[in-house]
Amino acid sequence: MEMSNFLENGNIPREANNSRCNGMNLCTLAALALLILVVVPLLIACFLCLHSQSPEICWAHATLPSEDRDGYIIWKWNLTDCSSFIRNGSDQKLEILQSGMYFIYAQVTRIKTIKDYFTMTLYRDQNILLNQMTGTNSGEDTVSINFGRPYFLSKGEKLFCKVNNGLGHISTENQTYWGLYKM
Repeated sequence: MEMSNFLENGNIPREANNSRCNGMNLCTLAALALLILVVVPLLIACFLCLHSQSPEICWAHATLPSEDRDGYIIWKWNLTDCSSFIRNGSDQKLEILQSGMYFIYAQVTRIKTIKDYFTMTLYRDQNILLNQMTGTNSGEDTVSINFGRPYFLSKGEKLFCKVNNGLGHISTENQTYWGLYKM
């Protein structure tokens, strides 16, 4: 009769209920411990491996151009992590120390109307034209020209920049710059 009360009321004896609960708790704790023992060290190892292999990113950026007596442009250079890739020479030329792909970019902003077109020319070595940007001579006071693209540069090559008609019509603040980074 006592057995029928258990079945009619849908009750499960306490001993059976506790043993199933204890088994579930034990399985959950074992799975959690296994997860902690396997996954956490794996994540730490991956993080350490990726962190130790992070590449050095070289970025060279020139701003605030000024002219010397001979009309050459003197740039204020900011070289970030470039000691093994690029060297800034005393002649205002960037020397490539490691061959590879480099992304070169430039912008020139004209702030005065002039009769001629204004041009910024980027050279490799002495007289090899790498890129030339030409802006309009329209009646607008402020006009910008810019470019950016990847180039393969070889060790020992030197880069430099020229602007026609000097810097008298060019913004020498943060709107005129050029630079590159190693890809």
